[in-house]
Amino acid sequence: MDIREFLHEYINMSRYVALGTLDGILAVMGVTLTASGVAGAGGLSVDNHLIALTGLSGGVALAMSNAFGSFIGERAEETRTMRELERKMMMDEGKLDDTIIHQQARRRVYMSMFTHGFSSFLGSFVPVLPFLVLSERMTATIVTVVLCLAALLVLGVYLGRVSRENIYRTSLEVVVIGILIGLVSIFLGGSH
Repeated sequence: MDIREFLHEYINMSRYVALGTLDGILAVMGVTLTASGVAGAGGLSVDNHLIALTGLSGGVALAMSNAFGSFIGERAEETRTMRELERKMMMDEGKLDDTIIHQQARRRVYMSMFTHGFSSFLGSFVPVLPFLVLSERMTATIVTVVLCLAALLVLGVYLGRVSRENIYRTSLEVVVIGILIGLVSIFLGGSH
């Protein structure tokens, strides 16, 4: 498989691109905003790189969890589909194993695993980046919120186009979800 074919398959797995990116942005935004709030509320002198590392470690864990969760879930679905096909074709169970149908199913399983995990990992960099490059915590927090909302807006446009739904409504829904998660995270971080 060449790089163009790989990228085409990656983009065609839009649900995993969307789910992973959304998970990465929102979960890591929650972690970084909470960590920033805890550090600020406690009057702690915490380096922003430590907040970024906290967020990034959450992003890595999320990416691995999403990747392996997709692997297990998709493998179960593909196996069920193959067994149903064998039953409809009046074949013994396992007769389609090691056929082209089985190879294509395995490829879909591994592609979903990679796409979901990698998209989660990429999404996790959006909220972490300001804490890596900015030294003032409040500025990094504000820039994180703005970057995350902008990324969610772009993701909403992508989802609206892929689903052929109203782009504005889809974008608004995704951004509102981000705002809710951000508010909860800020509240949790500052309530100490």
